[in-house]
Amino acid sequence: MKFCKNILAVSIASAAILGGCSSDSHIAGNSAETGSPELAGIFLLDNGKPAAFARVHCVPSDFNATSGELPAAYSTETDSKGYYSLDSIPPGTYAVEAFHEESGKRFLVQNISVTEDDSVAVSDTLRDPGIIKFEGIENLSDGAAGVATVLGTTIHRNIVVHEHTLFIDSLPVGKFDLQVFIDEYSSANPWAYLKVDIVAGHTETILEPSPIEPDIETPRDSVTLTFVAPLALPKGIDTLNSVVTDIPIALRLTEDICDFDSLQYVNYGRWDAARISKDGRHRSNLPISYAGFDRESKEMVIWVRVDSLNVDDSLEIVYDGLQYPFYALDIFPTNRSYSLVYHFDSETTFRDDAEKGYFNGMLNSTETGSKTSTENRNSDGVLRSSIALDATTTITAKNSAKADSTRKVNLSFGNGQFCFSLWINLESLEQQTIFEKADEYALRYDPAQGFVVEFYHVATERAGDEGATDTASYKQTWASGTEGIEAGKWIFIAFSKHSIPQTSYFINGTSIKAEETSNDWDGNRELADLKIGGFTGKIDEFTLGSTFRDDSWTRLTYLNQKPEISWPKLSARK
Repeated sequence: MKFCKNILAVSIASAAILGGCSSDSHIAGNSAETGSPELAGIFLLDNGKPAAFARVHCVPSDFNATSGELPAAYSTETDSKGYYSLDSIPPGTYAVEAFHEESGKRFLVQNISVTEDDSVAVSDTLRDPGIIKFEGIENLSDGAAGVATVLGTTIHRNIVVHEHTLFIDSLPVGKFDLQVFIDEYSSANPWAYLKVDIVAGHTETILEPSPIEPDIETPRDSVTLTFVAPLALPKGIDTLNSVVTDIPIALRLTEDICDFDSLQYVNYGRWDAARISKDGRHRSNLPISYAGFDRESKEMVIWVRVDSLNVDDSLEIVYDGLQYPFYALDIFPTNRSYSLVYHFDSETTFRDDAEKGYFNGMLNSTETGSKTSTENRNSDGVLRSSIALDATTTITAKNSAKADSTRKVNLSFGNGQFCFSLWINLESLEQQTIFEKADEYALRYDPAQGFVVEFYHVATERAGDEGATDTASYKQTWASGTEGIEAGKWIFIAFSKHSIPQTSYFINGTSIKAEETSNDWDGNRELADLKIGGFTGKIDEFTLGSTFRDDSWTRLTYLNQKPEISWPKLSARK
């Protein structure tokens, strides 16, 4: 057969597939000789074995799983060696799906073009399915039912709402547009429409599904606005001690520089950021996202990741109301060791804005009659909103107890590098816990010592081993002292621990020379999720990671987020 002539190959799974292209008796039919297109290939499992007797569908791009069944001619089954073929397929654009029932593995690839007298190969390794989870669905009652579909595929999943959470299970790996229908649904009236990227075995949490209405275009502003923010350091800050790269910077867009009343649909337009050199040339486009728009306070916080800080440059921010939004997910990138980022902009569930976004937080209370979620949220945060807690209320970073080897980031930092930063406003200066991960690390306030950082070191070698140098487990603590700490005022705390060892400890913009104290510890851990709380007051802009942040980085973060400084400042460009 002429299977290898003019092939479009999608993620070929192994060299063996290519090796069998010139002549392979396992792939039946010879469509190139009969004048009809052919689709064929090999599917494997992740252990390298053939995906034997897996169902394979070739789905036309206009197929709708809610209103019809796929004709039998578009389906087949792999043989014992994972081979499949479909011939006499009309020319067109298709999705290829595969499902291996015995292992539960799946595959989906869309936009495969098949032309007349052509042969197309689609081969790959089947993967574990993933899950989409919508949390905090306040406008749907428990028990509400519906389906989720992807146009141009046979994906058709039943869904149900339970405890304000909506689950869609067993979705294949890949990027696709998901349509969600609730209760009395029709194919013309989806409740939400989302672009999703499913990773094998991963649960993707989406806090704000985008509701859409049938036959109504998304509203847009027919305006373009340009703002500029010079990166020159604030007065009194002359130099930096080191080169600062990939630093997230918050920019405040307020009503004194922007007429929000004329921007009815500011959330639907496109924001772009660029670094502009002193002579006015664009030097680079930068990742950008925004933390939502509060129409009541008329303020928007825009986040930009600056690749390298040159104080002679400026940032240029452009809003185009007619462009569709597309935003980076790496403002807080993993390669800068951001493991968790909370802005506290929501009310009950807090989205983790770190690049991987693994550790969304949930508000919990141990006592009935405590504050409602709306009462917990405050508009007077350091950046827009903050969260108010009391001694009975905590935020738990879900699924953070154990290190997961399938993830590139986690909240267990071993004996290596460790850092955090946050803003805290304590109602009183009594003994209280700010956050803790039992037997791993914590931040507490002590009336006599100030803010105390705890970190638990586990022995990596056994006593008695020849040449062993790390045979003791112990708890390390660093105390800030009480100078400059007042109840009822926002305080910036940043701490970094290097493995060499070295520490950096800041209270507000001042570096603290805190001496390390070590105490005996038996080395036994009781792993637990990270919890924020145990104090009465407010908290904002909490980040946690596995790196050492130097003084320049920390001081710039403080200057950027401090409301009285808000460096760098945006202004409208005429």
